[in-house]
Amino acid sequence: MREKQALTTGEVAKYCGVNFRTVIRWIERGHLDAYKLPGRGDNRIPVSSFITFLQDNNMPVPGDLALGVRTLVLLADADDFSADVASFVRRAGWDPLVTSDPIQFGFLLAEHQPGAIAVSSAAALESVARLMRDAETRDTLCMLISRNEADKPLKEGWFGYQWPKDQQALSAFLTGDAAQSLLMK
Repeated sequence: MREKQALTTGEVAKYCGVNFRTVIRWIERGHLDAYKLPGRGDNRIPVSSFITFLQDNNMPVPGDLALGVRTLVLLADADDFSADVASFVRRAGWDPLVTSDPIQFGFLLAEHQPGAIAVSSAAALESVARLMRDAETRDTLCMLISRNEADKPLKEGWFGYQWPKDQQALSAFLTGDAAQSLLMK
């Protein structure tokens, strides 16, 4: 999880390559959300608002601010192969977070805003898809990684992989163009 929750106008200016007065104008014109500190009235820009501002203006998000981009949250059945998948995902360069509790899964989504999510059963697909639709998150890679259900028709935007048969395809997916385009946003 990222350490900073808010940035100064000077920090935002540095990230954008502009003068801090330009950042103040963006705030005054309503282009960038900020709040004033009591006392001196210095502006602070929440990191999440700054990232949204960058994305809305087609500007790159600095790597040190890209929350959870290389994080994959896995909602797994209690007695399944989640440890194997987590180890595999880690080797592909992602940070796996695994839970079998749907409420904990929702918390991890909100807290980490992961670059990818995975479920291990088709039964969880509908509720997770609804959760993703209702949450205001950036584009997220969505996968069903299952022992026997990955070949069933999936919701639009979801990718299915049969474990362990499709390990090579999953690795290519996590390290390939789809993952790279997500990292560049």
